[in-house]
Amino acid sequence: MWRRALALVYFEVTADEVTGSWVPGPLPVEMPDGRCADRGARVTYFQPRATDSLYGPADGSSVCRWHREVEDGGTGIGVTDVELLSLPRYGPVQDAAAGGTASGGGSGRYLAVLHMRLSAADPVGELEGAVRLAPDSEAGVRQREMYTELLGPGFRIGEHVRRAQSVALLTSRDKPEAPAGAPETWSAETGWLWYAASATGLETFCPDPDDPHVLDGLVYLSASWRALVLRDGISFLGLVRDDASDEGGFFPWAEAYVRSLYTDAALLAALQRDGLNDFGNRLARIGDRFEKSAEFRRLVNEITEFRNVFWWDDVTHHGAANDLLLRLHAAHRTPNLFARVVADIDAFKQQVEAQALEASLQIQVVEEKRSRILDHVVSIAIFAFAVPALVFAGLAVPADAISFGGHAVSRWFLLIIGVAALMLGAVAGGIGGRWLANKRT
Repeated sequence: MWRRALALVYFEVTADEVTGSWVPGPLPVEMPDGRCADRGARVTYFQPRATDSLYGPADGSSVCRWHREVEDGGTGIGVTDVELLSLPRYGPVQDAAAGGTASGGGSGRYLAVLHMRLSAADPVGELEGAVRLAPDSEAGVRQREMYTELLGPGFRIGEHVRRAQSVALLTSRDKPEAPAGAPETWSAETGWLWYAASATGLETFCPDPDDPHVLDGLVYLSASWRALVLRDGISFLGLVRDDASDEGGFFPWAEAYVRSLYTDAALLAALQRDGLNDFGNRLARIGDRFEKSAEFRRLVNEITEFRNVFWWDDVTHHGAANDLLLRLHAAHRTPNLFARVVADIDAFKQQVEAQALEASLQIQVVEEKRSRILDHVVSIAIFAFAVPALVFAGLAVPADAISFGGHAVSRWFLLIIGVAALMLGAVAGGIGGRWLANKRT
């Protein structure tokens, strides 16, 4: 029944370095006209703000994407090619005990992308097994071992990775019947789109067909094919007959688009989601932002850079990849997470500004208090020394010239008058200082 059945599965891996037979750049997918969808061709589709994240700088100063072919169908699992895409440095550092990268371990984090051909007999059933990577199940352990062997020595799949994301394309020779377990109100095409995008049997998990938002991820590409974006993957389904004799028709082009441009849109969404999840986790761990202000400022700078480099939903000159990216954002609720991160930073900025204002007011109060104390001291000095100064000015007159009632005034008597005036001036200064202080307040 199925004419084309292919998938790409991608998941996080770690490795100390990329060496060996890996070739820099994205996989050059062959197109029907003989050209290849290499870096040079793909950058004409995406806006420059997205190309560096997906393919690395044009000058080749750093490499973030590699590829290589796989011989013998990937040890019997149908893998034809593999790619690596470096995850941004914003991504989380997993605990070594959890099977991830230890802090300071120096391991790089990558998305491993496996291109595979699925069997025509049961393509989605095969895909269902390919995405299961749970380390606590026998099937998941076997799949992890096959993938790490395929990637080569030094590559590891962390314990936190339990499932791969997927992109699948199905076309048929004849109109397919609905998959088992599909809601009766759905068309056969919608049933297959859901089954392939979720890589989960509808008999195992069937969505509520009455949910008005259950099919919000549909992307109407053309009369020839349609896509559905879900949390765990994207499916593309041919709506018209895929004739094997018509190799010059549309579906060979559709296959090339899915394996290159549309998968790149899914990978970009994965980069964005990974960075945002890291920011959210790091914000939650900071706790008291005032005590860890340096760490918080560094995080704010990274978020600003991330917003300028990664956080875009208009990344192509055409509409289809933009639509896929928007649906992926909605499926993973990344816009809500981004808004929450930004709101948290804005709230902290307001706290910092309020704290700075409060500190400024406290400084102003201290300065005013110091000014009042100085005025008080000056007032006391004026009252305490002005009167004695006048008295001693009088004492400067020669004592022999001073007499009272025909009797000469003793110098000791003048000294006693001076001391008494000094004490009186001190008392008057204190009283006058308090009076001036009360007048100011």
